[in-house]
Amino acid sequence: MQTSAPPELPYYPRPELVEQVRVVLSSGLSDAITMFAARRMGKTEFVQRDLAPAAEAWGWHFCYVDLWRRRDDPEEGLVEALEEHVRGQGWASRLRRPDSVKAKAGASGSGIEAEWKSKGEPPELLTRLRKAMKALVGRGDRVVLLAIDEFQTLAAGKHEDFVAAFRAAMLELRPSLKLFFTGSSRDALNSMFRRRKAPLLDSAMSLPLPLLDDAFATDRAEVYSRMTGRETDPAKLAEVFERVGHVPKYLNLIVLHMVVAASNDPWVGFERWREQEGEVRLSAQWNGLKPLDKVIVEHLSLGGGDLFSKAFAAKANQRLKQSAVTPPKVQTAVRRLINEDILAPSGETGVYEVEDRAFKIYVEWLHEQGNCTCPPRK
Repeated sequence: MQTSAPPELPYYPRPELVEQVRVVLSSGLSDAITMFAARRMGKTEFVQRDLAPAAEAWGWHFCYVDLWRRRDDPEEGLVEALEEHVRGQGWASRLRRPDSVKAKAGASGSGIEAEWKSKGEPPELLTRLRKAMKALVGRGDRVVLLAIDEFQTLAAGKHEDFVAAFRAAMLELRPSLKLFFTGSSRDALNSMFRRRKAPLLDSAMSLPLPLLDDAFATDRAEVYSRMTGRETDPAKLAEVFERVGHVPKYLNLIVLHMVVAASNDPWVGFERWREQEGEVRLSAQWNGLKPLDKVIVEHLSLGGGDLFSKAFAAKANQRLKQSAVTPPKVQTAVRRLINEDILAPSGETGVYEVEDRAFKIYVEWLHEQGNCTCPPRK
């Protein structure tokens, strides 16, 4: 028998953030915004459920592209998504091929140019990119807001000139084209906007995604009450929200666990959520780590400091019963963990953190049970 999917809790809107976006993009000071937030913090929901309807209400046309779906080939994914959107709007006739176009791709005075031609590979892809972007804007009589999710995936793209070509088209089509870039990798997103061949940083304004506060927990308590007819303590729910790192997705799941368990205690929901996350997702992730990776993740999960210090090397050597842990080996492991979306740079040079709060909580729990590389806390 097929089980039904759990109910989805009502979306929690962010009207103040929407207004910030409108002010920035309407001011004439910037035609592009970048927004960084770790995964699961709600940036995609904000773009789709807040920004998209708001843009249409402003009289703008909205187009959304998620590069994470084609992270194996983000350039092709972006072009295909733009072409699909254009055709879906009935604008296929706009996708006519130009013979050759040249536009400046760098900042003023940089002398950097990108050229599109009608033949060749990758020039063929660059031609399709420019065509699709021009088709999206059309006659320029209506502002278009193009939102590109996980834009940093282009940092590892196959074609060096692609971002420069995107930049050239962006400059050519402004102010009719507005851009909203999101990213979940600080380092990769920053590198996209500092590339020497495609300096986007000078024309894009950074806008943070604020952490949701206790007001979100209070709202979720009200949602729980409407769903069950019972009351729960908003203050306790706020404590749980703090425990899961203010990740809205996790608090929503905890509330659903409370509903299923017929309990109004947020900590009961938390324990059920932690248990399910561990069984379904996190245990396999932990068991798949290399020994040194486990030591690093555990060290950071428990509040440990510098991974490249002599103290950490000594600790790792003791845990692994060897004497071969060196800073270069730690750096290799850190890169691997970043690529697997387990660690993320904290913003300070050489400082890293466990990106997924659920994984951090799971490793803390393993440590308390004595199942990590270190003895349990006393």
